This record gives sequence, C-alpha cells and structure tokens, in this order.
Amino acid sequence: MPLGGMKEELSFAYLHMLASATGLTIGTWSQDYDVRDITLRSSVDYADFNEHGLSDAGIDVQLKCTGQEQVDRDDTVAWSLTKRSLGKLNKTNRTTPYLLSVLVTPDDAAFWLSSSVDGLLARSHMYYQWGHELPTLIPGNKTQTVHLPKANLLTPASLLDLMEEASAWRPR
Repeated sequence: MPLGGMKEELSFAYLHMLASATGLTIGTWSQDYDVRDITLRSSVDYADFNEHGLSDAGIDVQLKCTGQEQVDRDDTVAWSLTKRSLGKLNKTNRTTPYLLSVLVTPDDAAFWLSSSVDGLLARSHMYYQWGHELPTLIPGNKTQTVHLPKANLLTPASLLDLMEEASAWRPR
C-alpha cells in the first residue's frame, strides 16, 4: 500500500478507536465529494440543548494525516487547504457541522504503533478545528494554511464535548 493510503487508514482507525471508546456511531462514505470522510452520531438525548427535542447530534469529519515535521509549530499544527476544501468546511448552512481533524505521526511508519503485552501504543496525536471557525480564503489564493491549536487535542473526553456542542448546532 502506498504511504498516503497507509496514512489515510491510520487516521480512520485512530478516530474509530476514540469514537468506539465514547459509544459514538461511526458512518463512512464511499466518496469524498463533500469533504466528508466520516460522520459521527450520538444517541444521547441532548433535548436540553435542542428546542426541537432532536437527540441525534452529529459531526461530519474531514480527516488528514501527516508525518511531515514542517506542519508542527510550537502551539499549532499548520495544514494547507485548497480553495474548494476550505469553502466546504466553512459552510454554515448545513444541518451537521464540519470538523477538520489532522493526525500527526512520526515520519517513519515503523514508529507509528507499538504493540506489547501492556497494550497498543499509537505515537500519534489528532488535532481538530470546527470548519466554521477556520479562516476564509484570502482573495486571489488557491490554497490557504490553517492553524489547528495544539490545545484542540482530540481525546475521548474532547470528542464528547464536541458532540454536545454539535447538538446545539443550527444552520446559519
């Protein structure tokens, strides 16, 4: 498998592990036309946050993975997005919010995972940013670098917090 395919699979597996640990439902898409790799759903009743009493909060996730050291900054992870991708992620007239997630791994695939009798160790970190919080494209640019704060580390707890935020999402 090419390295790009391995990174894609690792990002899916990483998010699957986090979502499974929180009881979220995971839906995948056979095509990526809408900049959406995975949809996460919760069956928790968030009626207190939703005037319609709907309880199936969801998040559409765009996954990226890199072992490139140049994306790693002191407090952020820098990622370049195309005009099309950034435009889709920025959309607020949707029923489900977008989340950009970038998995940062060691450059060498041999160091991504370690398995022992103590368990599985993934030497990776996934960072996120709501799509509607990403900057808009600078006029005239075909791409734009966005910065995901390292404080936005995706963990089981932060994933549940994001799902609660998504339950209050309203198209604008």
